[in-house]
Amino acid sequence: MYDLTEGYPGAIPADLTYRPSKRELAVVNSKFHAPQEADGGEFRYSITDTFPVGMGIPEKIKLPAERTDYISAGPGRGWHQSVSSGPGVIEEREGVVRHRGGTRSAVDWFKPVWKPWLGTGLGWGQQRAGNNLEFNTPGWGDSGPDHTGFGDVWNSNSLTQFTEAYVDGARVDRRASSGAYARNVKPTEQDFRVVTDTTLDPKVWHLATKGHSEWTFKSAATPADRWTYLPMLNLGFDVDTDLHGDVRAGRRLDLGIFSEYVKGAPDTGRITGSTLEVSFDDGATWASVALGRVRGKSAAWSGSVRVPNDAQYIAVRASATDDRGSSVKQEIIRAVGVRK
Repeated sequence: MYDLTEGYPGAIPADLTYRPSKRELAVVNSKFHAPQEADGGEFRYSITDTFPVGMGIPEKIKLPAERTDYISAGPGRGWHQSVSSGPGVIEEREGVVRHRGGTRSAVDWFKPVWKPWLGTGLGWGQQRAGNNLEFNTPGWGDSGPDHTGFGDVWNSNSLTQFTEAYVDGARVDRRASSGAYARNVKPTEQDFRVVTDTTLDPKVWHLATKGHSEWTFKSAATPADRWTYLPMLNLGFDVDTDLHGDVRAGRRLDLGIFSEYVKGAPDTGRITGSTLEVSFDDGATWASVALGRVRGKSAAWSGSVRVPNDAQYIAVRASATDDRGSSVKQEIIRAVGVRK
């Protein structure tokens, strides 16, 4: 796949032929994961400094798939990509990516673990203006990085999502969607909690059949004339699966988790701790995973488990905390499949 763009500031040249060299193109090895064959849609939108709006129509793609992409790079060029499965029932969106010419990289779409990720392509949410807060926590971001997963909970009966917002322990909003709000919060109220519960029909999606996520954080009033991002934590997983989201039974499996703040949040602290548990019986019993810090990264940990020979799925339960009282917890049933 070639995604090429060239700009001509000031005037239109007589010769519009575009012959980019290898140094001008970035090479991206793209993998599109799917538990079973499915129809999907995909497009990479051109974003420039002078025209920051992407236009295009998603193209059909059969999942799972692998592809090599050649992309125009250089100053002033950005790209926003989205991929859907269903088609359109679940959509993954990334933020604006600025590639560097002559480089080679890799990206995974719909790779497990599917869980909430409050990414830069979200559009709104995790913000406060004065005493009003808004949250947008869609529940099926993939292992990206920075892929936020939106679900069409209004038109498809194969998935559900409920989002709740709490202020000082009292629930202030509950919606059958990814959004929730806290309006007219009192200046003395500073402890907040957001909860998202999701389901996916196992006959349709196979993975991430049940998810539960919680975020806690503290926030004082912010300027009322503009939106300020909130210091909420993201939690991500690093599991090496095949294109169907499976790992091998009877072998040792490396598991990684990492955490970071919502991009743009001011006055953040230091992410200090994490936990990880796994279950091979859909959450009936859990086993702790010993974690060690990943060298060279500020908030990443890794461990390993032996996958039983008779396992069919692996559920994960993980958390991360910081030194200012914020936390994130996630539990995903059937997060990863297991094959013999």
